[in-house]
Amino acid sequence: MTLDEIRERCEKDLYYYAQLHFPDRYFGDVHQELFLSFQKSLFGAMESGRETNDAALVPRDHQKSFCLAVACSWAVTLHPWITIAYVSSNPQLAQDQLTVIKNIFKSDTHRELWPSMLNYVKGRTGELEHKPKGTWTLDGIDVDHPDRPKGEKDRTIRATSARSTNTGGHYKIIAYDDLVTDENYNSHSGREEVKRAYRSFSKIATTGAIKWLVGTRYLPMDLYGELKETTVPQYDEEGNVVGESPLWNWFERKVEDSRFSDGSGNFLWKRQISEDGKWYGFDRQILASKRAECLGDEALFGGQYYNDPEVGGENRVGKDNFMYLQPNMLENRQGKWHYGNKEIKISCGMDLAFSEGSGSKKTKRDYTAIAVTAWDNDGYLYILDLARFQTAKAEVYYEKLVEMHEYWDFREVTIETNVGGIVVANFIQDELRREGHTLVVKNQYKNQTSGSKEERNSQLFEPLYRQKSVYHTKGGYTRLLEEEVSSARPSHDDLKDAVWIAISNSKRPSKAKFATNKTNRNVVQAGSRF
Repeated sequence: MTLDEIRERCEKDLYYYAQLHFPDRYFGDVHQELFLSFQKSLFGAMESGRETNDAALVPRDHQKSFCLAVACSWAVTLHPWITIAYVSSNPQLAQDQLTVIKNIFKSDTHRELWPSMLNYVKGRTGELEHKPKGTWTLDGIDVDHPDRPKGEKDRTIRATSARSTNTGGHYKIIAYDDLVTDENYNSHSGREEVKRAYRSFSKIATTGAIKWLVGTRYLPMDLYGELKETTVPQYDEEGNVVGESPLWNWFERKVEDSRFSDGSGNFLWKRQISEDGKWYGFDRQILASKRAECLGDEALFGGQYYNDPEVGGENRVGKDNFMYLQPNMLENRQGKWHYGNKEIKISCGMDLAFSEGSGSKKTKRDYTAIAVTAWDNDGYLYILDLARFQTAKAEVYYEKLVEMHEYWDFREVTIETNVGGIVVANFIQDELRREGHTLVVKNQYKNQTSGSKEERNSQLFEPLYRQKSVYHTKGGYTRLLEEEVSSARPSHDDLKDAVWIAISNSKRPSKAKFATNKTNRNVVQAGSRF
């Protein structure tokens, strides 16, 4: 093939472009498909003038970041006027991928095919040396192609991070590379920081911009889970809403395709040695080692390698384990609550969270949750009422609790808190006394609770739900509670913690010797203040 023919094929086929620049690298079918996804996205956006959002959730260690960097270099090769913000969770990750792009542009292959991309001059030895006319630093580069406007203030490619500022930028392509990481997924503040970064960089995309995203899952409702549920209304020519479509197009793959995610299936990127002697890919033994390194965290393993945080939960609570109350047979008779003809004993638990920091640095790290529960003498548990909120005001904690107390008339509440939150708990107790309420407050420090949250699930929640011994009200925060109970690693667990506090500090009525209220129906008669 002539240089012109090779150049033409490269500009039409991203996968061929990648193979040409990295002949010794082992690319599998998944990489060819991923490159095709980026290719269609770029061609489609340029043809239509409308923005495209294309995301790829690919297992860890499958070259997704490398493929994104190659795709960015290819986009600039085709359109040297283009500007790209390459955004990762921290600056080093973005700079590493910018190094990949620099090496492509400075390679003999690229210079021979597109000699106008960078400025070269003869050095002292007579060899060509790259002498950039614009920026060429650790975190930004400008190409020297004549098609790049002389007055362009944005870098051709800017390597930046989720914590960086982006004021004044206007980029044609936003490339998100592993925004969700080990460092930010496991706290509310970390997850909020990632969402703020996503929103911030989306705002600096030009009209008709191209957005690319690569990553792996961590939580059911991490940033990627939230984006998957986000839709955009679709309008006809008369301005009428005619439907909705996903905000992002999704390219999703699992490490292997076995039914039980045990490594016995066909691998997405089968282990193989390349021509230069380097090993790439996965087999069952490699996957088993990866699983062992997760130290029993099946949700993390499932998210990282199967893009499914629910993998590995054979004892997990499912939707068919949820039972529901009807709102017409729960009533207060002479100061005692009854469910049908059975008296139930009510308890209340409060999982206290509070804002940290001060001034502009004040953050709301978690939610405060309140749960009202009850047992009957057959051993059935009722989740009667739930509240969930964030606040920095002590009086709001008090008002929310009193509202539930005045309706349900529970005699005491157990508040679980930490050292900082004890101030709020004491405020609640003082206000109850000042207002003449008879509610007794019991403080329980978090370190007084035995066992981990995983042990709580296995020892209490999972057996109760799988035995169909728990009844919920419909509406309110019930859906969120059910997500927390059924997910291995929910984005929040405040409601479940509040239910645990209420249950662990309650007394069950004497259980009848012969329980006869067993049923397989998913709806039973009871009631709720809703």
